[in-house]
Amino acid sequence: MNRSFRSVTHFGFLSFLLVSMTNLPVHAQLNNTFDSVFNEILVNRLQLSPGAHGNHYREAAMLAASQLTPSLNSLIASNVSSFPNSATSVGVTFSFEGGAPQKIRQAEGPIFGEMATTQGKGVFNLGMNASHLSLDKFRGLDTEDMRFTFPHVDVTGDGTLGENPNESDTIDVTMGIDVDATIYNFYATYGITDRVDVTIGVPVIDVSLTGTAVASVNSFTIAALGEANHHFGDDATRPVLQTAVPYSDSAAGIGDATIRFKYNAFRNDRFGLGFILEYRLATGDDDDYLGTGENEIRLSQIFSGERESFSWHLNLSFERRPADLDSDEFEYLAGFNYEVGGGLAWTMEVLGEYDLNDKETIELLPGTVTITDRSGDAINTRIVELSNIPERDNDNTLSGSIGVRFAPSDRLVLIANVLLPLNDGGLRSDVVGTAGVGYTF
Repeated sequence: MNRSFRSVTHFGFLSFLLVSMTNLPVHAQLNNTFDSVFNEILVNRLQLSPGAHGNHYREAAMLAASQLTPSLNSLIASNVSSFPNSATSVGVTFSFEGGAPQKIRQAEGPIFGEMATTQGKGVFNLGMNASHLSLDKFRGLDTEDMRFTFPHVDVTGDGTLGENPNESDTIDVTMGIDVDATIYNFYATYGITDRVDVTIGVPVIDVSLTGTAVASVNSFTIAALGEANHHFGDDATRPVLQTAVPYSDSAAGIGDATIRFKYNAFRNDRFGLGFILEYRLATGDDDDYLGTGENEIRLSQIFSGERESFSWHLNLSFERRPADLDSDEFEYLAGFNYEVGGGLAWTMEVLGEYDLNDKETIELLPGTVTITDRSGDAINTRIVELSNIPERDNDNTLSGSIGVRFAPSDRLVLIANVLLPLNDGGLRSDVVGTAGVGYTF
């Protein structure tokens, strides 16, 4: 089989894979979940309150729909769809400087980063890796404990809360959020020339959103008036002040596919310089957290070197992220590898992501409200925080990675890795496990 026929066959297979996965069924629209929860609590269940008091939190429900829901949806979708893929290089690379291909390494190579070397003209790599995310912390706070406090509407219209006793009632909603995602990334890399590779990556994502939102009425009216004017039952004198709304939705399908060009600008026995241009296509459904809904572009500069069984790499990147509430980023990745022999190598990496636009920072009901409670002659002024989520102007993240690569043959490589957070920025998993396989044809 000649080289050109193999190339057509390989990319024909990848095209078939891409078309097939675009037809995967999608089971739900996850971006409607939070709206349903807030509407159920603040509108539907409060209708059982006496008289017109059940309508007093409709303004809060509209606030949740306009601010909270889009922010929560963007937060989850951007973190699921932009999770760093494993490196696309497999265990063996070749040098063509002397004419005939010469094998350079067997197991050495990064897990998430890239070396400056390319694989050589006509060489084809095919691989898959899988990562499991449990996004259970946001800015150091457990997502299950994320709490929002909704104030009463200003019924007197004087711009303050507390002139009317009803205005002193508030509702706390603890979200109980649990997000899990498994990402299967299929990729194919082909050496166009000895210095240029092209890679097509197609992720398949299985994501679930589950939890139980618990709402509690902080009833000032029952203490001041003898009956609760806002509650979830039908008896104001014996009120039900707490209710729970379980939710569970999931979706699966193709994520945002990528096409990437890698150029090896310089290489000698110890040092290499390369560049990557990556274009991420909005093929994932953003309604189901499978993508961001926008095309993205990423430019990277690669420095790497090697000596005997030791190698190192440094990747510096700029990523343009045009989606709402998703800041452009400067990213760096630094790491080293050590081949211990027998086809086994271990690797350590540090990954950093820095937001470049504080206007795109996620804000989940920030700030406070002032309420003046009045009961007879007693007056008490209190400041109520609308959320327990730390307020920040960025979600910079720093992560550490440690893993192993094993090459049982010159053409096959297996990888296993764990990724750990090194700070509390952003929406994170306590640990992310990754496993993968690659094969060179």
